[in-house]
Amino acid sequence: MKRLPLLAIIMGIVSLFPVIVCSAGVIFFPADRPVPGPMMALVEYSALLLAFSGAVHWGLALESPAILSAPGTARTDNRRLLLGGLPVLIGWLAIHVTFLGHMTTGLAVLLAGFGGVFLAERAAWRRGDLPSGYLALRLCVTVVVLTCLAAVLLSRLI
Repeated sequence: MKRLPLLAIIMGIVSLFPVIVCSAGVIFFPADRPVPGPMMALVEYSALLLAFSGAVHWGLALESPAILSAPGTARTDNRRLLLGGLPVLIGWLAIHVTFLGHMTTGLAVLLAGFGGVFLAERAAWRRGDLPSGYLALRLCVTVVVLTCLAAVLLSRLI
């Protein structure tokens, strides 16, 4: 596998800025509206970030399809395609639950989604299915996102 490009690392870190800003907005500037603007922005952006993490696995599966590769790679492709599709569904669920006014449930769905995707990526990394440096970047991104989402969830519950 190729090494992770520097631009991918930079963009991964920069992608955290909206999560941090929206989380701070929700925590430090609470609103009385049922679905406040910063909360919806946080959930929507987090859902997009989660979907994008899944898209990485679609790209890896489609980069060299199993039909052109060595025997036994079809199972790896199927895992990658599944890991690529589930995050977008989880993000969609979180957006709609939040839109319906169940903000804490939407945050909990996102927390579970990011945690689950990271665990699946860790398993893929152990099998040697991910580029060098990818898991370290995903760990950084996941820890920051989970921390922000958990802080917002706790602020909503208190």
